[in-house]
Amino acid sequence: MKTQIANCLKMSLKALSFALFLPLNGAVAEEAAWPMFLLNPQHDAQPASTLTPPLELLWEFDAGDLLYASPAVASGKVFIGSLSGAFYAVDQETGEPVWSFETADEITSSAAVDNGKVYFGGKDGTLYCLDAATGELIWEYKTQGKIVNSPALVDGVVYFGSNDMSIYAISAEDGGFIWSTPLAEKPTSSRGIYASPTIGHGLVYVTRKAFKVYALDIRDGHIVWEFRTRSANYASPVLSGNTLYIGGYDRNLYALDAKSGKTKWQATVDEWIYASPIPFQDGVLVSAKDGVLTSFDSATGKLRWSQDLRAPISSTPAVTRSGIAFVANEYGELTAIDVKNGQPVWQETLPDDGFHASPAIVGDRLYIGTMNGYLMAWEQRQIP
Repeated sequence: MKTQIANCLKMSLKALSFALFLPLNGAVAEEAAWPMFLLNPQHDAQPASTLTPPLELLWEFDAGDLLYASPAVASGKVFIGSLSGAFYAVDQETGEPVWSFETADEITSSAAVDNGKVYFGGKDGTLYCLDAATGELIWEYKTQGKIVNSPALVDGVVYFGSNDMSIYAISAEDGGFIWSTPLAEKPTSSRGIYASPTIGHGLVYVTRKAFKVYALDIRDGHIVWEFRTRSANYASPVLSGNTLYIGGYDRNLYALDAKSGKTKWQATVDEWIYASPIPFQDGVLVSAKDGVLTSFDSATGKLRWSQDLRAPISSTPAVTRSGIAFVANEYGELTAIDVKNGQPVWQETLPDDGFHASPAIVGDRLYIGTMNGYLMAWEQRQIP
């Protein structure tokens, strides 16, 4: 599949320096890696990278079916599952397949990687643990519902949700049961757990589709507090310091006190929020289904700027240390935005394709899957 530049915007890039938030507890730490969905258990998607455009395509791998899961990158491999039910490990440098593993149903769960093992869920209701080097099954844990969200991994424990309406804590070593917490009396078609758990302050933050946000005690899963939104919740919570950000289908961005669940502030956009909000230094980015990317002041919730990218956004942006947000939309546009002022500085368009998955950034490369089933690696172009 060939790509074409639809709009290479000729604007000078100013170097920006942004401090990253340090992990709050027990995050998987690995040099030159993006080991789980939105980078870490806090889901802040702020890599220690100064990746700046322009980018050029390094390689692409044809997975053969839609890629709704986002890639994980670790130990020289890129890991991703497809709607065909196949899970792949691809060489990080060449894009050549290393191994594949077949499941019984679609995979929308992004992987988590640690200590030579890779973990992901499937719509067959199973959490899988594979050997990251060989793809051999180490253990599996079966639930009573589809697993459509991505596992978070902290201190040797895997946390994930199932559409049997329970949150699980499972031993990463052997798949042993630690605890589970039901978030509803019984599963229904209007309920589900689509968001990945977020970890910090000794709590596991989770949302269910039907209007609720929960903070669970990480030790035994008991509910510490809960918060009600006004519509469905698909986006994963994001933790920054003592603030938990929630974006919902009620078109609201909520900034909650992470320890008490009390509202600090609330801001409203014009359309549904499917992607997770991303904090950066003193701001927070929100991308909506109408294609508008908005920046709010993280302390007050006041509007800073908005940029209309003219296509639905389901993918969560990643913000680099150089102050560039990479945003992918459903019309196949990958856009670099200066987070200081919201101005686009570069864009690449894939004809007849689109993005649902979120980007992973490692060093001078960006990895992302497309709706036509291509896993792509983009590299910072060297300008003479």
